[in-house]
Amino acid sequence: MKIVIKIMLLTGVLAYIIFAISTLSRDEDKRICSGVEILLQDSTNTDYVNTRFILGLLEQTKKPIKGVALKDIDIKNIEKHISKSPYVDSVICYYTPDNLMCIRINTRKPIIHVMPDKGESFYMDINGNDMPTNVFLLDVCLATGNISKQYAKEKLLDIATYINNHSPWDKDIQQIYVKNEKHVELIPLSGDHTIILGEPKDIAGKMERLSTFYKEGLDKAGWNKYSIINLNYADQVVCTKRNIK
Repeated sequence: MKIVIKIMLLTGVLAYIIFAISTLSRDEDKRICSGVEILLQDSTNTDYVNTRFILGLLEQTKKPIKGVALKDIDIKNIEKHISKSPYVDSVICYYTPDNLMCIRINTRKPIIHVMPDKGESFYMDINGNDMPTNVFLLDVCLATGNISKQYAKEKLLDIATYINNHSPWDKDIQQIYVKNEKHVELIPLSGDHTIILGEPKDIAGKMERLSTFYKEGLDKAGWNKYSIINLNYADQVVCTKRNIK
């Protein structure tokens, strides 16, 4: 008897599922897009990409959205087109219960503006992706000098990431200068001196030594006493006094 009851219940559940799917399919054919909603993830950190910019990308598809049946909107094509933007990291489109097409965007987060001696300038994000500079003017750390894209990705990105993630360096270091692969300099806002980082390795250790020297040395000796602060020696900070005439 119990087996018969279980079979009847299972049959009823399956019948309901088939009915629900059939009903939803008919409703889907009748649903009309009521508009577009843009959701920008971490928008406070990437305000250079805004709703207007994304809507501009959407208009480039030359396909109407609002007032069109949902079944006639090619969501995958929209995702593909928007994701081609070098400023977009990922995009997902879906419909809300009130028939809005929601576009959820994750933008790339630039942390360095590379201006090499040779070649075009570009922004680079935290994952090493490069982006053109002709659309947005962004306030990020500047890198100049003898820089290739490969060097920027393999070496400068580590420096820029450390600076970006640690206070006060994210506000104080305004420029990175690359003389050659083994000689990198930092230009700070505070103090009239140049910081020689040397080879772009052990960034954390060198910057921690600099922080200690700032607190225990420059705060007492004066911020304009030295013209060069050299971090390219193990466990040392070597300074060059400023020539005062």
